[in-house]
Order: sequence, then C-alpha cells, then structure tokens
Amino acid sequence: MRVTIADVARLAGVSKATVSRVLNGRPDVDRATQARIEEIMAETGYVPSSRAVDLARGRTRTLGVLAPTLHTPWMPELLQGVADVVEPSGYGLLLHSAAGGAPALERFAANVRGHAVDGVLAVDPGVALEHLRDLHRDGLPVVVVDTGGSPAPLPSVGADYTDGGRRAAELMLAAGRLRLAMITGPEGDPAGAACAEGFADRLTGTGAVLRASHVTEADGTEQGGYDAVQRLMRARLFFDGLFAHGDPMAAGALRALQEAGRQVPGEVAVVGFGDVPPAAYTLPPLTTVRVPWSDMGAAAARALIGRLRGEPVAEEPMVFETSLVSRGSTPPVGRVPGQRNRRAARTAELPAF
Repeated sequence: MRVTIADVARLAGVSKATVSRVLNGRPDVDRATQARIEEIMAETGYVPSSRAVDLARGRTRTLGVLAPTLHTPWMPELLQGVADVVEPSGYGLLLHSAAGGAPALERFAANVRGHAVDGVLAVDPGVALEHLRDLHRDGLPVVVVDTGGSPAPLPSVGADYTDGGRRAAELMLAAGRLRLAMITGPEGDPAGAACAEGFADRLTGTGAVLRASHVTEADGTEQGGYDAVQRLMRARLFFDGLFAHGDPMAAGALRALQEAGRQVPGEVAVVGFGDVPPAAYTLPPLTTVRVPWSDMGAAAARALIGRLRGEPVAEEPMVFETSLVSRGSTPPVGRVPGQRNRRAARTAELPAF
C-alpha cells in the first residue's frame, strides 16, 4: 500500500503538520526532527502528493476561466486554444459562465476569494472588469481575452477588428460592388463599431456608397440577420454587397436573400465576420473575415502561466491580425490583401448556428 503522510508522522512520532512543514522547507522545525522525518521518508519510499504540496504552498494549479456565455459560436475554438496550452503545463481549468448575471458572478467571486484558482483568464469580462482590476492590483494574475475590439486596462489579447472591416471593404471593391449595405451588432458593441469604422474608412474616395439608410442593427443571431435583410428589402433599398458583423447574421442574411430570389453572389455579394466553422456549410459557403480564436486563447493562456512563473507581463495588448477567407458568397476576384483561399479555410464540423 502507498505510504501516506500520516504513516510518516506516526513513525516519526510527530504531527502531520510537522511533516508538512519539513516538506515545504519551513525553518521552524529543529534539525534533529527534520533529519528523523527525512530518514523515515527515505526508508519507506514516501513520495509526497504534488497537489498536497501545492496546496500547502498556497497553490491549486487550477486556472479560472470567466466567459460571458458558452453559446457564442466561436467560444469552443477559443477555449480549445486555452486548453491546448494549459493542460500540458500541468494546470486544470475551472470554467465559469457569467450568463446567469449577478448570482453567477458572485459564485465566481466566491471561488476567487476562497483561493480556488491561481489566476484568472477572463473572456470579455464586462461588468466584472472592475472587480478583476482590483484582484490584479492585489496580486492575482489576470489576463483578458478581448473579443470586442476594446482593449482592457489589464494584460490582454485581442484582434484588429478595424483592419478586419477594411479587409471586407477591399473584397467588395475588388468584386466591383459599389452599392453596399451593412448589418451591425447591437448598439454599444465595440467590435461592431471597430468593424464599421474600418469598412467605412476603406470605402472613402473609392466611389462605393454606404448610406446610413443601408446600415441596420441586429442582435448577432441568424434570425437577426434574416430580419435585417427583410427590413432593407421592404424599404426597397438596392444593394449589391452586404457586410455582416458576424457569421450567424450573415447566414441569416443569405437565407433572406435566397427567399427573395436574389442570387448570391451574382446579384449580392455577402461577407461575414469571425469564420466560425459552420460558415463553411452555408449555401453558398460564406466568405468571411477570419479571427484566429484558437490562437488568441492559446496566447492568453501562455501569458497567464508565464505570469504565474514570474515572467514579465507585456504592457501593451497582444493584437492578432485578421484574414479573409474566400468562399462562394462572393464572386472570384484577384488576390486581395490578407486573403486566404477556400482550401485554407477551416472546415471542422460544429453544430449549426
């Protein structure tokens, strides 16, 4: 049978706490007692539990992950990037969703206060940001994954959403689409604002037109994109190119256009944003701006583990570039800056939007 710390304590005639102090190199054990305990451990072949030692030293080797929801289409890819780094490093993950509102955040805070985690990786922390800043100031390692295009005042990882909008505009111009429409996310969405800024800036002075009447808001879902296109068509607004700030909305837009008899990409070119795996399976397959979700998750995990190891933390946010993934919802064009071809697109299968 495996020798336990209780066995060592009994044979040495001391308490388990004394054995624990020896294991942790504490100076408050006399040399004779320490020598006797070490001799018994050697004779019995006692091997201390690494988890027990970590707990005694105030470490859990567990990282907390705070996510706004698990229903977002890109979340599995981002979390897999985190897990790919964390698990080989000998850490576990404790996942919290903030979808339950204040009670969910309070449960998360209780775990942090109870020292259940060694550090926190927060995805779009929202209202929890101020609490995380306090924890960071108090010494808890915190890294934020920013998917909203608005860098947090903490060590963070994100993507260049403004440049992503520019890439979408480049593709529309290369395809000769000059009467454009745009579906944004909900009001106040910083990622949508960054996409819109980049898209509009690139169109300036090109002859392409994006009127305010052709910009409509949706809730980020497929149904929202479907309803947005129906509003545009009920208003009898003409457009030959459509940019949606999210692949689910673009998928809904494709369905609405098809039901209205508009040919994609012949009459209307459609570009989404995100490149979540189901984008490859719409009809036609969706051209989109790819965000490297897995790479972002992995980079955030490496930064957090590095912080735990005492490595210096970058003061500036780590920002990943986006790229174009060309599929069937836009016509074939010449090479566009930042473009990847269909073969380069990921085609891993996930549930539908």
